[in-house]
Amino acid sequence: MTAKDAQRRLAWAREAQLEWGRMSVERRVSALRPLRRAIADRMDEILAILCDEVGKPPMDALGGDVMVTLEHLYFYERRAARAIRSRKRGKPWFFFIGAGFREWLEPHGVVLVCAPWNYPLQLSVVPMATALITGNAVLLKCSERTPRTAAMIAELCRNAGLPEGLVQVSCEPPEQAALLLDARPDFVFFTGSSGNGRRVAAKAASLIIPAAMELGGKDAALVFASCDLERSVNGLVYGSFSNAGQVCIGTKRIYVERGIYDQFLRLFLEGVKGLRAGTKIESDLGPKIFETVRQRLDEQIADAVALGATLHSSREDDSSKIAPAVLTDVPEHARLLLDETFGPVVCIAAFDTEAEAIGLANISEFALAASVWTGDAAQGQRVASSLECGSCAVNDVIRNIANPEAAFGGNRSSGYGRYHGEEGLRTFSRVKTVMTASRLHRNEIHWFPFQTRIFASVRALLQVRHGSGFSGRVRAIKGIFKS
Repeated sequence: MTAKDAQRRLAWAREAQLEWGRMSVERRVSALRPLRRAIADRMDEILAILCDEVGKPPMDALGGDVMVTLEHLYFYERRAARAIRSRKRGKPWFFFIGAGFREWLEPHGVVLVCAPWNYPLQLSVVPMATALITGNAVLLKCSERTPRTAAMIAELCRNAGLPEGLVQVSCEPPEQAALLLDARPDFVFFTGSSGNGRRVAAKAASLIIPAAMELGGKDAALVFASCDLERSVNGLVYGSFSNAGQVCIGTKRIYVERGIYDQFLRLFLEGVKGLRAGTKIESDLGPKIFETVRQRLDEQIADAVALGATLHSSREDDSSKIAPAVLTDVPEHARLLLDETFGPVVCIAAFDTEAEAIGLANISEFALAASVWTGDAAQGQRVASSLECGSCAVNDVIRNIANPEAAFGGNRSSGYGRYHGEEGLRTFSRVKTVMTASRLHRNEIHWFPFQTRIFASVRALLQVRHGSGFSGRVRAIKGIFKS
C-alpha cells in the first residue's frame, strides 16, 4: 500500500459514510443484522479458521471470539436506537429563561480500527460494528498474522449487503498500515500492546485525531483466606492460561494471603499440570505461540530466575510452543513484573494484610483489570473500589469483558477510553449540544449595550445564589429590588 492508496481508501470511505451517516439508527441496525446472522450460520467455518490461524482451542474460539461478538451485535440491535437518541439537558434557570438544551450524538466520520491477532474476530468486529451503528465508515486494519480471518470478515460484510466502501478490511504490516493514519481518519480505535499504542497515540495526537487506546495489562488477583479455595484455584488457572495467556485481561500476578499461600500454590501447580494442549474440543491450551512472543517470554523468565525467582515448570524445546510457567519469589524489579507480558506465565507471591495486597496490585504501571477472591462480600466490594484498574471481578475472572452492557477499558499504560455497552456508542460518536431560544425578545440582558443597572442586578443575584452568610444574602436581595 502506498500513501496514494491510503488516501483513495479514505476518500471512498468518506463518500460511503455520507449516506450511511444520514440513515436513522434503526435502518443502520437493520442493515447490520444480516452480519450477525451470517456469523452464526457460518460458525463452524469461522471456528476452523480461528483455530488454525491463531492456534486456539475450539472452546476458546467459540466463547472468546464468536460468542462475545454475537452477543455484542445483538445488544446493539436491541439498545442502540435508545442509547443514541438525543437527550434533553438541564440549565441554570436564571440565565437561560426561555431556552432549552438538547444533546445529539453524531458520527466522527471515518474510523480507523486497528485490531490484534489474539482474538481476531471479536476485537475486529465489535469495534467495527459499534462504529458502523453510530454512523461511521470503517477502515479495519486486522493483524498481518490473521489474513484468513480478515478475508472472512470482509466477505461477511459484503454478503451482508453493506454499501461498498463503507467497511474496508486489510491486514498490512504495521509500517504500511501507518499510512492509513497519515491519511487522517476522523477517529482511531487501537487494540494492541502498550508500546505500539504509545506510537499510534503520539501520531494521532500530532494530527489532532481523537483516539481510544485498548492496551496491555499486568492484571493482579488478590486471594484472601476467606475465599472458596477450590473455586479460586480453578478460576485463576483459567485466568492465567486462557488462550495460552495471550489475553489482555489475563491474570499475570497472583497475591495470596499468607495463611493459605502454601496450600494455594500446591493446588495451583497441580491444576497447571493437568492442562491439555492441542486443538481438540477438550484441549485447554493452544499449541502454537509466535516466535517473537516466545523469545520475549524466555528473556523475561530468564531475567527473573537470574535475580532469584523460582520457576516451577519446565520449558519446551519446540520454539513454536511454550509450557505454562509459574514463578515465585520474583523480585519487584524483575522485567517479568515491570514489562508487558503476553503469554502463559504468572507470578505468585504472599501478602499479610488487605492494605498490603491493594498496594501490591496498584504498584504496576498497567491498570487494565483485576480480580478479588474472598468469602466476605463487603471485603470484595471494598477492595475492588480501591484497585486502580478499569474493571474488576469479584470471585471471577475474564468473563466480565464478555458483558455487552458493561463498559470496558484501561487506565495508565493500559490505555484510555471505554467501549462496550452504551459507553462504547458514545466513544464512537461526537457530542453536539444545541440550545434553542423559544421566548424571543428584541434584546437579552447580556447583549450590548451593557448597562449599570443590569450589572448590579446580575451581581446581586449571584451573591444571593452563591454567597455565604444570611445578612449578606439579605443585602443582596435588597440590592436586586433597588436596581
